[in-house]
Amino acid sequence: MTDSPTLDFYNQHADSYIKQTRNVKMHVLYKRFTSQLPSPSGVSQHILDLGCGSGRDSFWFSNELGVKVTAIDGSSELIKRNQAYYAASSINWQHLKFEDIRHQGWENQFTGIWACASLLHVPFNELPNMIASLLDTLVSGGVMYASFKHGNAERYDGERFFCDMNEDRFLEVLQQISTTHPLEYVTWITADQQGGRDVEWFNVLMRRRA
Repeated sequence: MTDSPTLDFYNQHADSYIKQTRNVKMHVLYKRFTSQLPSPSGVSQHILDLGCGSGRDSFWFSNELGVKVTAIDGSSELIKRNQAYYAASSINWQHLKFEDIRHQGWENQFTGIWACASLLHVPFNELPNMIASLLDTLVSGGVMYASFKHGNAERYDGERFFCDMNEDRFLEVLQQISTTHPLEYVTWITADQQGGRDVEWFNVLMRRRA
């Protein structure tokens, strides 16, 4: 998440955003993602929640699966609220912008990356490098889930920037990184889970090849 007005929105509206999203049911997606996590010998599960928002998903992975979770967000206010609300959890909350991940020394660190409705704030021309840097943090065979609003535009909705995604646009991204970052992937479309919104979601699950 690199756009300042977008970050400003989440910092200024942290409480209302959390209230709106914390109780959305995501169990079908959780199961699809976690069923694909690798089990490399001698390596414990470690999930990176990229753009953790309300902390809903991080808590589920930590509480229900009992796995190690590192949760990052570019919004300092969201991180502060998650640290307080989930104080009893073992989640590693970090205020970190997506573009700074490459400087963390996290190569081959995670078995899974969960990027639910977060990379949609990254401009289309920055996505190839962003996804490549994320794939570098996965262990061999690690999986990454990402979701975008379904469409083919870059736009502002109020104060927030959105990069919509469809199959053709996603293939454009992959073509730019396929030589250096070979992967397997599957895509699918889902309806919005909040209710009352006419929104479709483009979902993708990627696996880093050995």
